[in-house]
Amino acid sequence: MFQDLLDANKGVKYIHLSTDEPYYIGMANNSQCQEEARAKELGSVGKLLAEFVSKVTNYLHDRGRTVMFWGEYPLKPDDIASLPKHLVNGEVYGADFDPVFKAHGIRQMVYTSTQGEEPFFPDYYILSQSERLHTGRLGTERVAGIADHISFGSARTQADLMGVFVAAWADAGLHPETFWLGYATGAAYGWHPGSPEAQEGMSAFYPLFYGPNVVNMGRLYQLMSTQAQFWADSWEWTLSSARKPLFGNSDHIFTPRRPERDQAIPLPAVPSPQFLTLDWDWGQQNSRRLELVSRFLMQNDELLDLLRLNLQRVKFNHYNLEVFIAIAQLYRQNLVMLQNVGRINNLLKAAQVAASSNQPARALADVDQALAVAENVRQQRNSALHDATETWYKSWFPRGGEANGRRFLHELDDVKDHVPDRTVDMSYLVYRQLLLPLGEWVGQVQSARNQYAKTNGLPGRRINFDWKDTKTLVSQEQSGDEEQ
Repeated sequence: MFQDLLDANKGVKYIHLSTDEPYYIGMANNSQCQEEARAKELGSVGKLLAEFVSKVTNYLHDRGRTVMFWGEYPLKPDDIASLPKHLVNGEVYGADFDPVFKAHGIRQMVYTSTQGEEPFFPDYYILSQSERLHTGRLGTERVAGIADHISFGSARTQADLMGVFVAAWADAGLHPETFWLGYATGAAYGWHPGSPEAQEGMSAFYPLFYGPNVVNMGRLYQLMSTQAQFWADSWEWTLSSARKPLFGNSDHIFTPRRPERDQAIPLPAVPSPQFLTLDWDWGQQNSRRLELVSRFLMQNDELLDLLRLNLQRVKFNHYNLEVFIAIAQLYRQNLVMLQNVGRINNLLKAAQVAASSNQPARALADVDQALAVAENVRQQRNSALHDATETWYKSWFPRGGEANGRRFLHELDDVKDHVPDRTVDMSYLVYRQLLLPLGEWVGQVQSARNQYAKTNGLPGRRINFDWKDTKTLVSQEQSGDEEQ
């Protein structure tokens, strides 16, 4: 296999051997693999990893290639002497490791990343605590963190450095077009550590990447960043029942398996079938959420204005802003959905008042309008997903469950949990909405509505509401959206 790779890449000096996060090496003990016994024989699981790396990389080195690998856990400083000296470590690994790698003759790269676990867009700017629904650690702005790590990290004096490695992962769900600012500034700080200051480096990027005529790109990137963070902050976290629990992580095996987390929001109370009364007031309990939604909707207006303005002004990388517009529309769909849940609650409260005033026809009209708003939420979600998918597929191969007569076996990783792995198609972009039991809620409200109608001699109604259907696009929204 490696010889095929060598033959196909003649003239290339480096080969990247991904030994990243080899969590459970040396633990297997079964008929297919007796790693555990070999690790004990060598003295550590790290030395077993070193043995594997040596076998592969010596073959490549003998044929003129320099191999970059990942010298990390479960390697320990005492295991480094078992590695060939001709390797390059793709990362620095702290004061306990870096001087040992240097003494052994292994050069290293400063590893950094332009993305972590952010949804939709990297944290190039950080959302302030005053604009958050939940308290928590705010984090570090990406470019500032990259600049500091490359320029002033301990590895600059403790390791034999030869470059920087700026990483990002589309399998976490972000479109790779969102990574360029971090890629470019990270590479720049590799050449010129310590200078310029992060904001100046970012400002230098925009006219180089897009052309000289773009305007207010710093504000545009700030809004892209903070809207993504509020998208995540606007929902609650809960233990997941939608996927199997995790076997372990990079540190240890979980006993018992550990459940993952998903996001959810509370839905309004279902009215009682007798008098359409509500047990609690969703709007009152979510007033802060709705206040922030209104603020971020205005910022989303500003963001979309900036994106559309600059789409006409860019000289280079036009598609990049097309992707940003699709992402901004996904932000907006979430904001409008939360606002519409508040509208649904208000309509159900109005129905309760009308029922208590012996106005059953008016009460049913309010309930029907609430159900129509729920259908509008589904249509708006599908429209935003459709537009994003069309934009993504200009540069991605389509994601699907079947092709050329073959069916994809969708088996979830039980060590890591990337949301895009939860679905075989692009619906991962709205995955948390698909988990929301809005379909069941609509069914319960419709049942209460029809029982109340029967009691008051009014006609029932039956609507087909398939919340998990992401394909259906309806050109005309349902009645009940006129107040939006």
